[in-house]
Order: sequence, then structure tokens, then C-alpha cells
Amino acid sequence: MAILEVQNLKFRYSKDYIINDISFSVEKGDILGLVGENGSGKTTLMKIISGIFPNSEGKIVKNFSELGVLIENPSLYNDRTVKQNITFFCKLYEKGYKDISQYQHLLGVDNYLKKKVSKLSLGMRQRVGLLIALIASNEFILLDEPTNGLDPRGIKELLSLIKVLASDFGITFIVSSHILQNLDQICNNYIILESGKLRQNVSSEAEYKIYIPDISVVSLLSLLKEKKVDYTYTDAGDVIVEKTDEIERICQERNLIFKKRKLNLSEVYFDDKK
Repeated sequence: MAILEVQNLKFRYSKDYIINDISFSVEKGDILGLVGENGSGKTTLMKIISGIFPNSEGKIVKNFSELGVLIENPSLYNDRTVKQNITFFCKLYEKGYKDISQYQHLLGVDNYLKKKVSKLSLGMRQRVGLLIALIASNEFILLDEPTNGLDPRGIKELLSLIKVLASDFGITFIVSSHILQNLDQICNNYIILESGKLRQNVSSEAEYKIYIPDISVVSLLSLLKEKKVDYTYTDAGDVIVEKTDEIERICQERNLIFKKRKLNLSEVYFDDKK
């Protein structure tokens, strides 16, 4: 059973639809990447799912009891220490301080509990913000542009933490970013928004560019047709397939060199826009 199902979702300001007939689902433990240009509807979609924006059309089925949200900047009390903030949110969400200690340690927040939030670096604030989202829910978390403003090390560390939380604790994430490389590192599924519409739903099934240096491209295409292997031949002269097992087996039998490379998200995104 999907932990979230969105069916024919619509949302409008005045007469204009900002979200227009979107459908997708998210499985437990997924890290779903939300991709799109500024103004495509990413933040609006998150606010609808979180309940910040009510009165949407369509159907949202939530198979979870609590939701953690980090949209834009973490909502923290700057004149209080990190520990005071954590204690406040534990009381707000009726959670015991001990219940979140494992996440506090994992995120490295232990190191600056006595610091005032106003003295934290941006990277530290994002970690505390993520911890607050985890206090709200250890089931499902929405993260809107969580790496904005972070330096390369901060980005790498935060992405690694998200991946660990999904793989080791089974926490589900929807993560939006305009930096496709970041999403490529952690997400197993993606949805691409364009002007409030779902342009593409990219599954975890990878696509590969394949190369067989010993034969020509024409011969490779003939071989794929002969073996009934589905493929795409691009304008750039690349051969792309979803499944490589059959062609790899044939190459082994014929002593042919076989090479493949998984397509990254930016290739999927920009190739589809052509």
C-alpha cells in the first residue's frame, strides 16, 4: 500500500490553476524527488499535501498518522538555545525528549545544543530544522529546497543524512530542488512538474546508454530489433535501453565488449524538454 496517493489534484488562486490534474503515489521508504523550474508548482504542491493550503480539488489519500515539514527556512526561535527549541517542539508535538535522541545524535546536533539559534551557521540551522521535522513525524517528511545556501560539504552531509534516515529508519521523503545533481544522489523516484502539470513521472527503473565498440551503431540497432529489445535512438546518436541483461548476455556469447552508463536526472529532464 502506498503511503501517499495523489489523484487528479487541482488547486487554484482566483481563476488560475496553479496545480492542474496531478496524480502520483509514494511508497514507504521512498525518497521522491520533486523537479521543476521556479514557479512550476513544487512548493504549492507541498503546502497542499501538508494542509497549509486547503480547498484543493481531487483526492489525497494519506496512509500515515503524522507529517514533518521543512518548507523554505526552519521556523526556530533565534533568541533561544538549540536545546530549548528542541524541548519546546517536543512538548508541542507531545514527544518525549528521549524519543528523538537517536536522530539528534545522527544529525550531529549534540555538538551545539547550548548555542543560541542566532549563532548557528546555515548548515547547523538546516540540521536543527530537519530534527524538528523528525520530532513532528518519523514517518513522512516534506523538504523544500533543503540544500539552499549550503556549501558543498554541507550539501553532501545533509543529503547523506536524508539517505540514511530513509534506508535505516524507513522514513519517507518528498524533496524538492532545482539542483538536479543533488536529487540524483538520493532519490529513487522523481516527478517533474511544468506549469502546475505533471510532465513526467520517472520511476526507479534506470535507463542506460549502451555502447558496443566492436560493431557499428547500425549493427547494434539491428541486433536490438532482432532480439526484440526496446530502445530509443536519440538525435545525438545515443542508444538508450531500460533493460540490459539480454544484450549483455549476447555480447558475452559473441565476445563483444559491452559498455553501459546510467542516465542521470539532468539527461532525462533536458532530453524530455527537447
